[in-house]
Amino acid sequence: MAANELLTLQKRILKLLEVQQELKEENQRMRAEEAQWHTERAMLVQQNELAKRKVHEMIQKLQVLERNCGQ
Repeated sequence: MAANELLTLQKRILKLLEVQQELKEENQRMRAEEAQWHTERAMLVQQNELAKRKVHEMIQKLQVLERNCGQ
């Protein structure tokens, strides 16, 4: 194998290593973002359930008031 071919191969290998490192870092960032989204989603689901309970309680109170005023 000629020296020129070895140099070309070496450059290609170095480029592949750079790309591999970039992909690894991007993967880590994406996994961190995914974990953050899961946490945020869990919080939003919890807030939604709390809001549903409060609305349900208000409806029940209004129904009781309506029944009491109708007497």
